[in-house]
Amino acid sequence: MVAIFILLFIILMLIIAIPSVQTYLGKKATTRINSDFGTRINIDKIGLKFNGDVELKNVYIEDYRKDTLINVKELNTSILSFKNIYDGKLTFGDIDIFDLTFNIKIYEGESKSNLDVFIAKFEADNPQKEEQSFLLSSSDVSIYDGVFRMINENNQTPTILEFNKLYMNATNLVIEDSDISARINTFAFIDGRGLVIKNMVTDFEYGSDHFSFKDLNITTPKSHLKGEVIFTYTKEDLKDFTNKVKVVANFEDSEILL
Repeated sequence: MVAIFILLFIILMLIIAIPSVQTYLGKKATTRINSDFGTRINIDKIGLKFNGDVELKNVYIEDYRKDTLINVKELNTSILSFKNIYDGKLTFGDIDIFDLTFNIKIYEGESKSNLDVFIAKFEADNPQKEEQSFLLSSSDVSIYDGVFRMINENNQTPTILEFNKLYMNATNLVIEDSDISARINTFAFIDGRGLVIKNMVTDFEYGSDHFSFKDLNITTPKSHLKGEVIFTYTKEDLKDFTNKVKVVANFEDSEILL
């Protein structure tokens, strides 16, 4: 019986390794998600590795203005519960992401970001019969060679954050509706203004009225900061981020090269 099971598993792996089958599975999965939730998601290929991990190729998520929200060249993960996935609860084990582009943008004249609009599609006003909330969680996430941007077109200087050549490892990642939390163990990048962050460690939270970096340690080639930074706001404040968003920062045992 065990030998038969192993043989069937090997046959399944060989079938899923066929490019045309991977393409079919990718189209089938995204068609179902887009139909149920009114999203614009495309996955070129879905494959299954011998260790049971799922491999996704060329994942593209379009925002409501038909611009890029998320683009990923390759994503590898282990699915902890297929029942939870079916119920809309995206619970994963380890996730490895290669060549990520992630753009959070507030368009001119609006207060909600494209990420808020995307997440809202999974909430109570989606076309599913039963009320649902969006949940994605992972025990460990690693990002290799990423780009992250936070843009508010209502600001005189629209680009708030721009991180290039990003490498990150985080544990206990939870995205519940529009709230995000994670323990960031490693975070290295080059800021759009040229600042090099060799590493950042923090407990990160993002919510509808704040985002915070607690237990924060930042290391650059010549400086070291230790403390916490908290941004607080209302959704209306985001239209004038520079003048209305409140920032509270506390640092201790730090060295700064001016």
